[in-house]
Amino acid sequence: MTFTSHFDQRFSEPGASAPPWSDVSALLATAELYWMTTVRADGSPHMTPLVGLWQGDSFAFCTGPTEQKARNLESNGSVAIATGISTWNDGHDIVVEGTAERVIDADTLQNLADAYLEKYGEDWKFTTSEGGFGEGDEFAIVFTVVPSKVLSFMKNPHGQTRYVR
Repeated sequence: MTFTSHFDQRFSEPGASAPPWSDVSALLATAELYWMTTVRADGSPHMTPLVGLWQGDSFAFCTGPTEQKARNLESNGSVAIATGISTWNDGHDIVVEGTAERVIDADTLQNLADAYLEKYGEDWKFTTSEGGFGEGDEFAIVFTVVPSKVLSFMKNPHGQTRYVR
């Protein structure tokens, strides 16, 4: 998948430049915590921290079917996922915008379960089942987000880059 970068001079300091896509992708892959924003049925935002996976230029996550984000995604698949460091002059923040789509394919679910275990260890060991992870009260639905846009916010010097397909 190819992304085209657009460095925005208006929001960047002298000496800043667009980071290569490989750096942005690596940061998304190695982040331990992400923040996700979904849209409630009344149009108001809902934001929550979560763990997830960046693989093959898409983001994957799971959630209980009765959690707010799952209920929001039933009517509106639009999401924003953010990760980075909460400092002003150090680090690199990234925002991924796209549409969440449910994963039900058994092979894809198994690959994601294996990736969760590899990245997060035994605390995030999932067994796959029909249409998700686990069963009963421990059932989670799984989604992937293929980005329509990725925003990179470099710090020191500050620079903003937009990546689009």
